[in-house]
Amino acid sequence: MAQSEPSFDRFFDSMESLADTLSESLQSQVTIEDSNHHVIGYSSHQTESDPARISTIIGKKVPSTVIIGLRKKGVMHELESSTHPIRIPAVMEVGLGPRLAMCIKYQQEILGYIWVVDRGNLAAGQAEELVEKAAGIAGRYLLKQRGWKTKQEKALEDFFWKLLTSHYDSEAHIRQEAEAGSVLLPENYYIGVLESSRPVDEHFLQRFRRVMDTFTGQRLLFQTAEQNRLIILFSFMFPVEGTGRLSSFLHKLLGELGQSQGGKLTAGCSPEYREYTSAAEAYREALQILEMKKLLPYHTRELLLYEEIGFWAYLPAILEQKRSRPRRSPLLYPLKEHDREHKSDLLRTLAVYLSLDGNLKAAAAFLHIHTNTLMYRLNRIAEITGRSLKETDYRTSIYLDLLTEETAQVNLWFQEASRSGV
Repeated sequence: MAQSEPSFDRFFDSMESLADTLSESLQSQVTIEDSNHHVIGYSSHQTESDPARISTIIGKKVPSTVIIGLRKKGVMHELESSTHPIRIPAVMEVGLGPRLAMCIKYQQEILGYIWVVDRGNLAAGQAEELVEKAAGIAGRYLLKQRGWKTKQEKALEDFFWKLLTSHYDSEAHIRQEAEAGSVLLPENYYIGVLESSRPVDEHFLQRFRRVMDTFTGQRLLFQTAEQNRLIILFSFMFPVEGTGRLSSFLHKLLGELGQSQGGKLTAGCSPEYREYTSAAEAYREALQILEMKKLLPYHTRELLLYEEIGFWAYLPAILEQKRSRPRRSPLLYPLKEHDREHKSDLLRTLAVYLSLDGNLKAAAAFLHIHTNTLMYRLNRIAEITGRSLKETDYRTSIYLDLLTEETAQVNLWFQEASRSGV
């Protein structure tokens, strides 16, 4: 299908309009990213897309798994080494279909990328020419938008994102580039991710820097923001044993920032690492804490450190296994049926009792019933199921089934308590 020639000799007020103009001409989907693979513009062209583009647009950033996969295949190296658009065959391991892509550069500095879905309709030569013109406009836009950052800040941020996305193949390579950039890497480090219910803007970043300056004994080496998240790499200047000091630091940081930020603020933090090739893993561990806090907010409200994640680390795998199997928990079935037939509240009672560590007084207060009433309900649960909650395997199994099969209902039961601070 022949492409129509758009006019690029005009002002584009956003990268969205540039993406739409290029998309209309090429009759294909277009995505424009900055150097950290954050989406700054994508076309509204409505056609079927592949998993890589769908997840990129939903998350407003290319998933790290896609970038890592493309780097391992040598695709990113080829793209970043070329001064012209290149045709990229499908890389189905990461859900990426064929693309026409170009690395946006200023001199030798990478500013961003343009990706065009190739459905076999992109005319050779003409499509490349249009993408190259669009890249020139996007490059000027990115330079202007980035003007507030110093070159050193950008270099540090780029280096940090390379660490987070497994760009480097060895520890020696990392330390060589750090030395070239006059970056003194601490012997040990942590990666933390702060997530706000509001966008992380310059006001938040300034407040964060001021708060960090008030803490003695901590060194902030890298920071980068994406939408409502602030990602940091930091260390302690003196040896730290256990998790007490790390936990105290994060709670104080959240408290100080929360006072000025407003809205909800939470965090996840990796364990201590020495090797910088483990930075991507540390980043994933910090993100896993945030994922669990979204999945079961009340139950994980105190969870900050991956070192303390315990069995929560296995919940995503259990959820995935359950989603692939239509059969529901036989442990929960008799209680659900009893509640349905008798309009009782045994399932909720069990969820509260187990979630509050089997504390009769706390569970009764939560349910607004007398302790004797709670004891009666627990005895009824044992009679109906024929199992005792004193059996560790049964107690553990039915609790996991509640959390993974009745997640929405469990969250609803605890939502009011969470709001009131119970």
